[in-house]
Amino acid sequence: MKNTLLSISLLGATLSIGTVYAGLELLLQPIPQPDNSQKTKSVVAKPVVVQPIAQLPKSLDQKEADELAQAETNLLTIDKLIPELTNRIQEQQHLKGTFKLTPRERWKPFYVPGGDWRVEVVETVPSRLGPVSIVQFKVYVSEKLIGVWKQSFKCQLFQDILVCDDNLQRGVPVTESDFSIRNVDVIQLRQRPILAGELKGRHQLRQYLNPGVPLSWRHITSIPLVRRGDIVDVIATEGALMISLKGKAIEDGADGDMIRVSNLSTSKKFQAQVVDDKKVRVIF
Repeated sequence: MKNTLLSISLLGATLSIGTVYAGLELLLQPIPQPDNSQKTKSVVAKPVVVQPIAQLPKSLDQKEADELAQAETNLLTIDKLIPELTNRIQEQQHLKGTFKLTPRERWKPFYVPGGDWRVEVVETVPSRLGPVSIVQFKVYVSEKLIGVWKQSFKCQLFQDILVCDDNLQRGVPVTESDFSIRNVDVIQLRQRPILAGELKGRHQLRQYLNPGVPLSWRHITSIPLVRRGDIVDVIATEGALMISLKGKAIEDGADGDMIRVSNLSTSKKFQAQVVDDKKVRVIF
């Protein structure tokens, strides 16, 4: 009996060892490699087609769109106000040249029923426009006063003026051809300049001028056509009657000046107008 049990035990042990060994052989087998002989198929991505978004329907019908456009037309904006103010000021102050207004304050637009409006300038401060001026104005709608405003503006007035090109000495006669013409903002200048076309007659400089200096009226004086002590021809007219006589100038006079003249025969003094070199006229 003991021998039988021992034989069974040995047989079981042998089977267990065989099973383990078989499992190890399976685990130790080489891992099969992929067959590289077959080419891998490449995958090509198809383009994505984006469908256009359908146009949204208009939220406003034609009537509402027309009403909105009309409302914008009747809105008084700064872009509509500036041209009217510019024209009114230019007419009121007889400004020649190109006049410009630039607002320095924010303007709040407001609705103007019917769109029939006009502007009336009350005053400008200062009265002679400066680089920055305050404009007081009224707005009327269908001749009904809507309100009065005061707005600050930057003012510019561009005119053609005479500018010195070379060094000019005191006392030299000058004409317009001695200067160049430039278009500048004359409001920025301290002295009133001489505009192109204004320098007529005979003039001479009162002082030395440097290049680039705008010519003003304080820089020049009229050249006397008659000087004190000159013997002048006096032409006296009354209607169709004309008399010529000699006289003596008591004072200097330029073209158009009224001076005192003494009659050489009677020493009687009278007023006469200078019309040419050593020539005066008396009108009775």
